[in-house]
Amino acid sequence: MIRKILDFYILILEKAIVLLMIALLLAVALQILGRYVPFIPRFLWTVEVSNFSLVWVIFLGSIIGVKESKHFYVNFLPDNLSPFLKTTVDILYYLFMYGTSMVFVIFGPRFFEMGYIQHSEYSGLNLGAIYISVPFSGISWVIFITYNLFRKIRKESK
Repeated sequence: MIRKILDFYILILEKAIVLLMIALLLAVALQILGRYVPFIPRFLWTVEVSNFSLVWVIFLGSIIGVKESKHFYVNFLPDNLSPFLKTTVDILYYLFMYGTSMVFVIFGPRFFEMGYIQHSEYSGLNLGAIYISVPFSGISWVIFITYNLFRKIRKESK
């Protein structure tokens, strides 16, 4: 049941990334065309759309990377470790990931509060929409790290 919910969550994140990438590409294309094609005006809102899209694509992509255990992991040890040493390294890996995630979870709301009182220069939109990506990704990382850890423990115990 939990796996289906998390898979659905990832599906939503993947669709959001696709939409944000399209917005990013269109905004940057308009910026470039506005610079070099004389009859296309220079839109100021494209800067804000590209910033918003880029930040969210990065954080949403990192959530998917954590879910697939492809983020924050550097394998510098040989593959032929003893099972005990391999388990110890994996536990350290999860502890470091929890630590990083907890920084985002604990300090993310303060970061959001700083962004919430700011408004964008051109459109006047609240910048909290960008800053909320920090605690959102931290919470999502904790969820997927916990899920992956339980999966690993269950697989190793069988």
